Order: sequence, then structure tokens, then C-alpha cells
Amino acid sequence: MSKWSGGMTAPEIEAPAAAAPPSIPETSPLRRMLVFGAGFGIAIVARNLEVAIVRSRASGPSLPGVTCIADFRSRPAAEWGAELLGFLAGANAKYLTATVVLPREETIVRTLKIPGVADKDIQGAVELQIDTLHPWGDEEVAWTWMRTERDRDTVLVGLIRKALLGDYETLFSEAGIGLAAVTFSSAVIHAALRIWNAAPASLLCFAVSHDDERGRTEVYGESGARAVYSAEFALPAARALAVSRSELRLEPGYPASSLAEALPSSSGTVAEYSPIAYAAALAASAPLVTRFANLLPPERRASNVRKQLWLPAALGAQVLLSLLLGFVVLPAVEQRRYLAGLNAEMKRLEPAALRAQSLDRRIASDRARIAALDDFRRRPQSDLDALNELTRLLPPQVWTNSIEIYPDSVVIAGEADQAAPLLKLLDSSPLFQNSEFALSVTHNAQTEQFRIKTMRRNRTGRTTP
Repeated sequence: MSKWSGGMTAPEIEAPAAAAPPSIPETSPLRRMLVFGAGFGIAIVARNLEVAIVRSRASGPSLPGVTCIADFRSRPAAEWGAELLGFLAGANAKYLTATVVLPREETIVRTLKIPGVADKDIQGAVELQIDTLHPWGDEEVAWTWMRTERDRDTVLVGLIRKALLGDYETLFSEAGIGLAAVTFSSAVIHAALRIWNAAPASLLCFAVSHDDERGRTEVYGESGARAVYSAEFALPAARALAVSRSELRLEPGYPASSLAEALPSSSGTVAEYSPIAYAAALAASAPLVTRFANLLPPERRASNVRKQLWLPAALGAQVLLSLLLGFVVLPAVEQRRYLAGLNAEMKRLEPAALRAQSLDRRIASDRARIAALDDFRRRPQSDLDALNELTRLLPPQVWTNSIEIYPDSVVIAGEADQAAPLLKLLDSSPLFQNSEFALSVTHNAQTEQFRIKTMRRNRTGRTTP
């Protein structure tokens, strides 16, 4: 395995005259929770394939494996494809499909300002300008686009000759490597920088390649003046960065970092390996939070997203099942069990309760009979006392036709010289009260006929059954 270029640091190019770039703020916790997956990145650099595997979690990325397939263009595809498949098997990642970054010199990257255009209309807006974005004349091109997060009106467009894209698809198919995406470097760098962190205020980074005789410097940058800047120079790195600062409207001394330093750090020493392949693997490792331009049509993309999500889906289903059992099923089962026990106890005690109710009814009936018997026993003596009291109260001049004695009252009918005084006379007795005429008094020649009803004192009104 060979080391890759791209680990060159800024002090080796020039001493920065300005302060370090501002720190990059972290992204929201909710977005971090959605970071889960693994990515398989391949960067085509001259004659070699630079490869990286990244596993991403909310806490950050890890780099379980890197390799380099040397001189792949002159070797049978099946041979180097077997090497790649063995590399994937060694990293327990055989299910992964590749995100391939095309050589910078084989792609054209443009930025277009398209203000106020909805996503569904951008395809048509860019297509109207496609012929002006490349130098290949009437040759068919494949192209794709993506919005930049810094400026939503800025669209990043990548183009490649369709025949060349078809050749790469055929080559990787012969090697047995499934392709999830074919893209360009600025698209994956833009996505990788934003997985765990928010967009920086400004950024200038570079990668240097020494895999050919000329040596190339690829520069990526963002600033308030340019949402995305991407260019490759056949120039010394210091000169390439000076030109890029001018394009980005940055101060001449604005510091530049290597691409490996700008990307999120992992448990592996990324600076020693291909930062482009690492960026591609990063961008592919978090499918729920990243979107980047893909030159492959949707129908020709191999997907491993479902396989990556099997584990979190299983864990999520287990958590939901536990919550369902803990908060819904178990309480319902417990409540049903409690009700069943309560009903069983009620059935067990029901005969005793019925017996108790029957005894209560019998006791109440017996008490009523006893009270009636007591009242009946006392009534003759009470009635005789009432009759004696009437005999004592009524003067001899009063003649009674009838005396009706009831449990709560006495009705007296008869004749007297004057009937009205009889009411007061009766009420003066300790045995009678509330005396009144039951009928109007009728007058004869010398007497008055009356019918008086008087209430008996200390009587409950009970009657014998």
C-alpha cells in the first residue's frame, strides 16, 4: 500500500500573515442524531484508484480501511476488482457500493446564479445553458447540479462527456463494483464539510497531486463572494493559492489549510492518505443528512442505504417495541388481570352478599311487624284514654252522635248550644291539638250541629296491618 499526496500543510507553502480562519460552529444536535452509516469512496487519480472506507456516527467518523489500487488502467478489471472486494471483506463492508470521484481534468465544474427558481424548475433552467458550459461541441454530455448551502440561488453544475461516463460504468461493472454515485471533488468536499459542522464563514483548502510529471494543485474555497470555488492548477501551490484568494475576495494573507486538515478528523491519520477519497466516503456515509451531485441517472445507481439502515431500523423497532410493551401492553395486561381477579373475588363473595341482603330484608320486615304489634298492643289503652278524656272535657250539655277514634285523630259529631268553644276546649287537653271543624256548623232552633276533627298528640300515624 502506498501513501498518497495531499497532506502538504500551509506553512510549507507560505507563512500566513493573517490570523487563523474562524472556528466552524457545530451543527444542530438533531442533525447529529441522524448521522449514521458507512461510505466507500474511490478517487480516480491519474493511473491509480485511491480508496477509503468511513463509518460515521453522531460522535464523529472513523476510518476502518484505506488502500490504493495501483495502475488500474493497464490491469484486467477482474484482477483489481478482486483486490477491492477483498479489501471490503476485510473491513466487513462487502455490502457497500462505491462513490467514485472523477479526475478533475475530465470534468467541468461551473457555478450558476439562478435566483428565485424552485428546485423542480432548475433542471430546465440549467438545460437551457448547457451548451455554453462546456467546450465539447456537439458531443453528448452528462451533467448534474446541486444547490450550495451558503447561497441557495447559486447552483453547482458538473459535466462530463457521456461516452467517458459510460466507459467508467462498464469498467467498474466488469470489476464487480457497484456504483452508487459518480461525482466530482467539489461536490463531496462541500457535503463532507457540513456533516458535523455548520458552514464556515470562509474557507480555503487545497490538495496537491504528484502522480504525474507536472504536479497539480486542486483548490477548494468558500467565502462571502463565492459560495463555492473549485479549480485545478498546473502551478506551484503558492501561486495557485494566491490566484484562489483573489477569486474568493480574501485578503492576501488569508491562511490556507490542506484538504486533509479541513475535513472532519477521524480515528485514522487521514493526512497520510487520499483526502479526496476520504471526502467521498464521508459524503456517502451519512445519507440522511448529506446531498451531493450525482452524474449517474437514478435508474443506474446501486444503493446500499437500505442495508446500512437495517441496524438502526432494528434498534429503533426494538426501542419502540419496548416502549409499547412498557407503556401500553403491560399496563393493559395488568389491568385485565386485576379486573379478572376482582371479578373472581366478587363471584366468590356473591352468595354471602346475597345471604346478607336476604337477612337484612327479613330483619327489616320483622322489625316492621314488631313495631306494628307494639302499636296494636298499645292502641286499645290509648283509645280508652282518649275516650275518657273526651268524657271529662265535654260538658253535659253537649250531646255526641258519634266518636270515631283513629290512630292519629278523633272525629266527634254531635250537638251543642255553642260549638265554637269546643275547639279551644279540646286543644287545652294534653291528648289533643289542632282541633277544627270537619264540616260547617249547622244551626237548629236551639242547638248547633257540629263535626270536629282533632289531632292526637304524640302519635306517629302508624296503622295496624
